[in-house]
Amino acid sequence: MSETAADTATDEQSIYTAYEIDFMLSLRPTESAQLSREQVGLHSAPEEAREFVTAAVTSGLRARGKVDRSSDGQWLLGEEGQVVAGILTSADRWLGLALSEGDAMRMAFVVKAGQAVLLLTQDEMDSFLITSLPDPQHVPTAVADIVTAFLDDGRERTASLRRVDLSAPEDEVPLMIHVEQDGTWRSGHLPLDSDGILTVSGTERGELTETVRLLWEDGTSRDPGTAA
Repeated sequence: MSETAADTATDEQSIYTAYEIDFMLSLRPTESAQLSREQVGLHSAPEEAREFVTAAVTSGLRARGKVDRSSDGQWLLGEEGQVVAGILTSADRWLGLALSEGDAMRMAFVVKAGQAVLLLTQDEMDSFLITSLPDPQHVPTAVADIVTAFLDDGRERTASLRRVDLSAPEDEVPLMIHVEQDGTWRSGHLPLDSDGILTVSGTERGELTETVRLLWEDGTSRDPGTAA
């Protein structure tokens, strides 16, 4: 990732709609691109509306200086778009984050490709705020900060995480952090019981960064306060 592109993504906190991200991924079909679509929950436009949606998407991206058209009619991504699309189409690890309170839910996603990392935060229902993180080692702290800020702001809130790695994309590793009405923190982690429910342990606010680190770096879902 070039310094300029990374700074642009971080400082301007660029917003892309789901259709815009889907279009950028379509320019370079890869296994990682398909997995990024699935992990972020992107959907292509319905067949009957695809031509109209594509025209609107490319027009919007071009007006914002995100894409241009070559002399032979090919779409070319700008520097920022190349960074975003490059990471999403060569990703090797994903971390999904759902923050829920009652029926309300907001989503965020961490996507890693080598040492490059993007954070996609749901801005509206169909758009994402995209920023870059310095390197994969910053992910546990960044995610723990997001979760802590959310859980500290109310009771009966839940943060649900899932980690997927390109080495075993079919194996999702789940983790849940919940704050009870009395302020008690609970951790839902593996193993699952006979009903497919996460094991629940008591946890502390100060253990969250280590819990997330184990999930992100090792693919381990457990409460560090009770694990050997």
